[in-house]
Amino acid sequence: MRVSQRSGLFSGVAALACATVLLEISLARIHAAMFGEPHAFVTLALSLVGAGVGGALLYLAPSLVCPPALFARMAALSSLSSGATLAAIILLAQRGPAPGSLPWLALVYAACTVPFALAGLALAAAIRHAAAEMPRLYLLDLVGGALGGLAAAAALRAGAPRAALAAAIFFAVAGVFFYLASRGREGEQRAQGGLVATFVLGSFVLLAGDLGAPWLKLAGLRRTSPDRTEHEAWSERSLITVDRPRAGTAMMRIDSVAASPILDAKTTPPPQPEDMAYALHRDQGPALVVGAGGGRDLRAALKAGQKDVYAVESDRGVVEVMRGRYAEFNGHLLDKPEVHLVMGDGRSFARRAPLLFRNIVIPSADTAEASSTGALALSESRLATVEGIGDFLSRLLPEGTLVVSRADGDFDRLLALTAAALRRAGAAAPKDHLFACSAAQRTALLARRTPLARADIEALRRHCRRHKFSEAFAPDRAQTPVRDRLVAVADARAAAPDARTDLTPPTDDRPFFSYAVPARRLPALLGDWKALRAEHTAVFALSALLAVASGLFALAALLPALAARAGRLLRRGDAAAAAAPPPRGRAGGSGRRALAFFAAIGVGFALVELAVFRHALLLLDLPSHELPAALVILLVSAGLGGLLTARVAPSAAAGVSARVAEALVVAAALAAVGLVPLARWSLGLGSFPRAVLALALLVPFGLLAGSLAPLGVKLVSAVSPALLPLCWALGALAGAAAMALGALCAMNLGYSALLLGAGLAYLLAAATVPPAAATAPALDDAERAPPRAGAAAAGDPPPGEATGQAAGAQPEVPEAAPVA
Repeated sequence: MRVSQRSGLFSGVAALACATVLLEISLARIHAAMFGEPHAFVTLALSLVGAGVGGALLYLAPSLVCPPALFARMAALSSLSSGATLAAIILLAQRGPAPGSLPWLALVYAACTVPFALAGLALAAAIRHAAAEMPRLYLLDLVGGALGGLAAAAALRAGAPRAALAAAIFFAVAGVFFYLASRGREGEQRAQGGLVATFVLGSFVLLAGDLGAPWLKLAGLRRTSPDRTEHEAWSERSLITVDRPRAGTAMMRIDSVAASPILDAKTTPPPQPEDMAYALHRDQGPALVVGAGGGRDLRAALKAGQKDVYAVESDRGVVEVMRGRYAEFNGHLLDKPEVHLVMGDGRSFARRAPLLFRNIVIPSADTAEASSTGALALSESRLATVEGIGDFLSRLLPEGTLVVSRADGDFDRLLALTAAALRRAGAAAPKDHLFACSAAQRTALLARRTPLARADIEALRRHCRRHKFSEAFAPDRAQTPVRDRLVAVADARAAAPDARTDLTPPTDDRPFFSYAVPARRLPALLGDWKALRAEHTAVFALSALLAVASGLFALAALLPALAARAGRLLRRGDAAAAAAPPPRGRAGGSGRRALAFFAAIGVGFALVELAVFRHALLLLDLPSHELPAALVILLVSAGLGGLLTARVAPSAAAGVSARVAEALVVAAALAAVGLVPLARWSLGLGSFPRAVLALALLVPFGLLAGSLAPLGVKLVSAVSPALLPLCWALGALAGAAAMALGALCAMNLGYSALLLGAGLAYLLAAATVPPAAATAPALDDAERAPPRAGAAAAGDPPPGEATGQAAGAQPEVPEAAPVA
């Protein structure tokens, strides 16, 4: 079978991108289950780190992947990416040292980065040698990534390890396309068919073997008693495990950061502090439980006599466990006539529900370990914000109650949050609306729109004493001076200026309830790595990512200067080299502008993705499928934005790039002001209008941001093609560092500040747009050398530039048109 080089190139790049995104999502789910949720976020940056490393390698050694062996080397790199993926999965399946061991974590991350680096090297070579095809290449790259997101949504149902094996197959398929392309033109070196076939067949056999007789079991999963686990299932969001029943209770764990008991149908639910509402209202309803989980809170509502209980659950995997294997065990709880199950976001449902509730319960399933180690700091909670609590209060009957449960250590912040929401709702004295009690390291806070009467307070106290709960707060008994001040003043900082934790109420702009590090303590905390690892694992993971990505970025940025210095030293010691023209690919004035431009757009895209993408997830009312839907919209629109640049003349590319970057500055500023109010307002809309809003939000950003990279490639390829791999590397590494820094910024300052940072990045991009070839600074003699005959085919770089001899020590590389 013969295919044209163009078809082979496009198909191979699309398959590479599909495999990369599929592997990225699969590894994120595996790392969340093995090491904790913060490591999932870090894993999402591995593809950027790998792309940066691959681009830097190609800049240093351009002869690694170049004509006439371009497609042969790309086929080998794709096949090796498949093998590296298999090796990383097998390594994860081995029981290594304790999950917190830094050397073990470093080894795991290094192994997981290798396939991304190999694929990044192949992609950088495609961009370097087919720069004229960049708009179409970029479109197919991002469309392939979108297909990878869709494949992940389907493959994760079979398990994250199997999804990773599927990624290995896509890498191998990319190798097949490049192999076929290597046969599409005379004079092109043929790829090694045996190598390609080995990894294609090997990855298929390993996946088929696991489907037939499962052999791939992850070791070191973060669960308390793996020997007691009787059920394990992967969903799009998490790994769900269920322990063997004991004393009528089977504990369901979600990524080991949340735990919810499934009670036997004959087991009476043990009393918990969040049952306080029923002490006042008994069987009066309706009731809303946000987070059905294993059903304990539903059973408590039914036990109290509730006849109308609405249960909201956002994780489809949890519902499948409850209605599947454990349906008989729990007495078909979710199918009882008194229970109305709703799949979706609890806050959105409350806003859209056509009725008011007498009881709203928001239980917390977070484990004590996850709360105490800071593993949840990166997890957004749109329920526990001033606006979120206010939305629930507004859906209560006048005498209705809202009960929110949290770990004991989070209670003071929960108290300040609820007091702020009551104050915003018009309560003159929030303390008169609140009562709290605690048990088993968990505290539940009851809030009511109208003040609690003396009889209500006494009824709640009798309920707590009867069940041996500890009273944590009452209108007439605040328990501590700090709590008394928290409900009395609007500024939580003034109420507790010396608190070691941040007590300021979270907002929709900064929805990180579990992140409680005061800004004044952050610098000292970042310098205490021991405390970071023990008590703030999310901040530790972000700091490590920031340090690694920033270090690699700085090293890559110095490569042109280091290479030029090495070239000068070599020429001094070699008379023939001294008489030769100066080394090519130097980062002169236009080169430095190009590097700064790509770094700026890498930072801008990463920050926009963090902020806009997160809000788009809220707009899409697609339980468990909002991530792939938003990913497809963003990537396809960005690819279309790149395709639109195909008609931009090289002489006009600089002006268009500047105008697009300036438009993104304006868009980021507008989003910083209006994005949060828009997302909150949309919660009361139906699914279709919210989907339209998500499209209206993502598509313009995608079209604008997606056009900058192809425009930059068009400009740089006309002036100094040898710099293209390094430009691509700096953009990727800057994006990885921006992801870590942006997450820290959002946790401390909010998403609005993140969008303003994106605007500044695009402002820098507008100021550093590389000049077009016609207006570029004068080139040296070597750069003015005329092209050799036969080297002017479409997509063929100027002669000599393919060597990328930044150091002057690279061997001359034969030129050939890469696509025909």
